[in-house]
Amino acid sequence: MAESATVDIETCLAVPLTFQPTNQVLYYNAMGFENLRLGEPIVAETRFGPQIGWVRRKPFFVPNSELSNYKLLKRAEANDIRRYYQLREKARQDMEFVRKKVREHELPMRLLEAEYPLDENQLVVYFAAEGRVDFRDLVADLKYSFPKRVMLFQIGARDAIRTIGAIGPCGRPSCCSLFLRSFESVTMKMAKEQMLDLNPSRLLGACGKLKCCLRYEHDLYCELLSRLPKIGQWVETPKGKGQVADLNVLLMKVAVTLEDGGYGVWNVTELLGYEAVEEQFASRICSGCNCANSCYCNSDWG
Repeated sequence: MAESATVDIETCLAVPLTFQPTNQVLYYNAMGFENLRLGEPIVAETRFGPQIGWVRRKPFFVPNSELSNYKLLKRAEANDIRRYYQLREKARQDMEFVRKKVREHELPMRLLEAEYPLDENQLVVYFAAEGRVDFRDLVADLKYSFPKRVMLFQIGARDAIRTIGAIGPCGRPSCCSLFLRSFESVTMKMAKEQMLDLNPSRLLGACGKLKCCLRYEHDLYCELLSRLPKIGQWVETPKGKGQVADLNVLLMKVAVTLEDGGYGVWNVTELLGYEAVEEQFASRICSGCNCANSCYCNSDWG
């Protein structure tokens, strides 16, 4: 018999910080900053220099593998916050100069945002482009015409939307600009398993990629589907035997074509053999989010 093995995952008290303008979230070791509060500004190291980040939640334990290599420096003081906003405004103004140079060099780049770290040692400009862009001539031009060092940083389509923000078909701001910390692989198979309309216009987000919600809702759909009968399966309903014609996964309802030609919709717990479906799923069922892509709460189901 094979012996079971357990692996101890080393954890550390960490705090997640959000950085503008890219809405990036990084986890920092919270040693010495255990009593941080939600929304508190903190001066922290970043790859571009010291910057102010905003506490996303109180410190909690996470695996060491998720920790950033950078350190928290200090709690932000009034002067730090004042300088932070002054530099944000200065970055916006200076980005216009860079945008002018991009036009002069006729480069296929879309400038999105710019920022100065608190030490103001360089202007970081984020841009989006279809492919790789040869901007060596632009950098050489900026080196002689701009007083600060300029770092051009290309980001992908999803990061671009996280940076500038967008409104989804659900009427809410895009998930990536609100809470998604990292982008995971999303496949068409996930849409099929969630029984969604495979029309690309309904599955693609503002970034032109498959919607991230297809990924983080996938596990819930698989869990709920394991408690539901399959389409085409024969089941016993309160009105007799019938064949499953359709499913409303989030509402846990089953549409059945009855043997005598009738039709009805029942909650899965009303079907013979499915009475013991755990009540724990009740709190996770959609109560009407008006989402046009990942639930049926706007349909004519009873």
